[in-house]
Amino acid sequence: MSRSLKVETRPAALREAGLARVHRRLVASGVVVVPALPAARPEYTEMLSAQFASVGRPLNDEQKKHLGGVLDSQLAEAFRYSPHARLRVDWRTDEPPAVTLSYNVTVLYSTMIEQYEEWTRTRTPPLFGAHPDSKVLETAAALGEPKAVRCLDVGAGTGRNSLPLARLGHPVHAIEMTGALRQQITEAASTESLELRVDEADFLKDEVAVEPASYQLVFLSEVVSHFRGVDDLEELFRRAARALAPGGRLLFNVFVPHDSYTPDRFVRELTEIVWSTVFTRGELRAAARSAGLELVSDESVHDFEKQHVPPDAWPPTGWFIEWTQGGDIFSLPIGRAPIDMRWLCFRR
Repeated sequence: MSRSLKVETRPAALREAGLARVHRRLVASGVVVVPALPAARPEYTEMLSAQFASVGRPLNDEQKKHLGGVLDSQLAEAFRYSPHARLRVDWRTDEPPAVTLSYNVTVLYSTMIEQYEEWTRTRTPPLFGAHPDSKVLETAAALGEPKAVRCLDVGAGTGRNSLPLARLGHPVHAIEMTGALRQQITEAASTESLELRVDEADFLKDEVAVEPASYQLVFLSEVVSHFRGVDDLEELFRRAARALAPGGRLLFNVFVPHDSYTPDRFVRELTEIVWSTVFTRGELRAAARSAGLELVSDESVHDFEKQHVPPDAWPPTGWFIEWTQGGDIFSLPIGRAPIDMRWLCFRR
């Protein structure tokens, strides 16, 4: 006895069934490059799965789990190396009539130094603005006569602060780890015969010839935003405390969350990737306490500089307003982000 089947005649169902055959003949490929953000692995997995499904190659649960595992290991490796590393996913459909897909995940390695070296080759100066930080100049001026206020500029960049301080008569020691930037400071200081010593080094890792207890001001501008974690912060306080003379000041700007907000792992990793590394006030207090330093001021970078920078020099850079108010971390209206950059000053 035979059983008859109902013939399918619905246009929508037939269209879907026909497209399934079209997909067997489809040839497609793609490249996806994403920041090495380990905490975003679930979103990356879903994004790639959706892309594969869009060309008729949906992943089953086991395949999706395998993809997630591959991304996990590669993202972790890349982020450990540098927050500026990225992940590249190359994928392609297998030769018809197969309805499968192959992909390959690789790490694109990059460091902060390499990125700054690229800036010096491709961007029009001044890279970080033409005007010195008003907070740096004010703090140095409050410590006494320029000749008596020795300054240590850590992560000096192009000398945006070091050169003006030296022109005012301060003995300045600048430390910069990017060779191309260090060269710019050296050439400018030599041309003007300034009392400005420049070393190419990583202040947190290298043995730099810094005389103990001999600086009235140690400062970092737009540098702590590159730190990799609390260990870097604690090392900064230790080394700065050794360099400072009694009564000297440590001044730096840093991204700090509002008291009502605690950043999670995702946000912590994201801030490193977007050059906005965040530290809580508790972490800052603990690091300062262990080094014997006392907080003397805590001010908004955006508000202080806007109030004190000459009107024709505001904003210092095209990205300054958004960046200092957390706009590189969260896509929110200005003023809505729960993290902003602060000027913190500590006394030995």
